[in-house]
Amino acid sequence: METKTETPSEDGGVVALLKKYKAESDGVNETTLPETGVTVTWPKFQPHHVWTKAQRLARKNPFGTADIYVALLCKFNGERLTIDEFKELVPTGDALHLTGEVMGDDELENDAGNDQG
Repeated sequence: METKTETPSEDGGVVALLKKYKAESDGVNETTLPETGVTVTWPKFQPHHVWTKAQRLARKNPFGTADIYVALLCKFNGERLTIDEFKELVPTGDALHLTGEVMGDDELENDAGNDQG
């Protein structure tokens, strides 16, 4: 397979655009878990390699990928939890809340009030 190298445009090309987006997405998001009251933070820019690592660790259980991803990405009151600690100690309601926050449930919220009728 050949790779065609093109001359970058005046604005620096797609790599420059992606680097700019990453730099502008610096910082952390935060939520408080409703059941336990634990404060959870995660980076605003979520690198793709964390998702692929979660998929690899989930092996043949694709339903476990989201839990693993959240456990790898988040800090709980400033501390990291192991995947087993996350699965064992975080109640289902908090896990579902956190997964929605991290994975972006904005689209679901927007669709819920949208009359398509």
